[in-house]
Amino acid sequence: KFMAAPVAPLTLHCHNILAHAWVDLAGDGGQKFFDGVEPLLLEPRGRWAKAFGAALACTPSVICFQEVGLAEARALWASELAREYLVLGLVENAQTSGREPNGVCTLLRRGAMEPKYEHHALQLRGTTAASVVRCRRLGDTSDVLVVNCHLDWGSEGEAQAAELQLWIDEECRKNQAAVIWCGDFNVGPEAPLLQALVAVGYSDTFGFKPERASYCGARGKPHRLDYVLYKRPAQVAPQDAARADFLGMSPDGHVSLGRHSLLGGFRDISDILEQVGSDHAPMQASFQF
Repeated sequence: KFMAAPVAPLTLHCHNILAHAWVDLAGDGGQKFFDGVEPLLLEPRGRWAKAFGAALACTPSVICFQEVGLAEARALWASELAREYLVLGLVENAQTSGREPNGVCTLLRRGAMEPKYEHHALQLRGTTAASVVRCRRLGDTSDVLVVNCHLDWGSEGEAQAAELQLWIDEECRKNQAAVIWCGDFNVGPEAPLLQALVAVGYSDTFGFKPERASYCGARGKPHRLDYVLYKRPAQVAPQDAARADFLGMSPDGHVSLGRHSLLGGFRDISDILEQVGSDHAPMQASFQF
C-alpha cells in the first residue's frame, strides 16, 4: 500500500531587527540614546549582516521580521535571503514617528513552502501594520496562518491585539487553518493582553516564561517582550522531529530551546547587539499540524 511521505515540520524564525530609523531617530546615529554602546555596534550594515545571517544560517521555512524600514528592505533584497526566500514585501505602519517608513516583513522559503499563498496586509486601528499569510508546507494539504505583528505599548497595543484576534477568528471561520502568531507584543508574560489570548486557546511556544528574556533596552535589563503563539491544530513539534536549531517538545511535555537560542542568554544591550545586531533576540520554533 502506498504511504505518503511525512511532511517536514514548519520551522519559524522571528526577529525584531531594530530599524535604523529608530536608532537614528535623533539624527546622531543613536549615540545619545544608546549612550555607552560602542558606535560600531550600531552601524546598520554590520547589524543587518548579523540579523540576516542568523536567519539564513538556520534555514527556517518561514521568517518573520519586525522593525523593517526602507533601509532594511533595500538591504534585504540585496542579501542572500532574497535568493533563498520569497520576500512578501514590506507592510508599512500607516503612522510612524520614525525617520522613514517602517513595518513588518514575512518571507517564505523556496522549496519548503508552496509557492501559492495569500498575503493580507493589515492596519490595526488604522496605524500599525501586521502581515498575515495563509500558506502551506510543500506537499501538505492543510493551511497555516502565519501572523507577524509589532504591537504598540499599553492600551493601544491591547486594542490592536483584540482587533487582530477577531480578524484571525473570522479568517479561520471562512477556511480552517492552524495559527502561528508571532512578533513583538511589547508586554511582559503576565500582561492582560496575553492572558486574554490564552483564554481563547493560544499557547506560547516558550511557556510565557519571563526568564526567557528577548529584549534589552539601552539602559535597562533583559526582559521578555516577544512571543511565538500558536493555536491548535498547530502544536510544537517533538524533539525527534525538530532540527537542532529549533525548539522542540520533549516526551514529558517540556520545551527545550534550540542550541543557538539567545532567549535569556545575553547580559546587556551591547552583548545582544554584538551577537545578532539588534536589541531583540531572534526566536526559533518548530511546528507540526
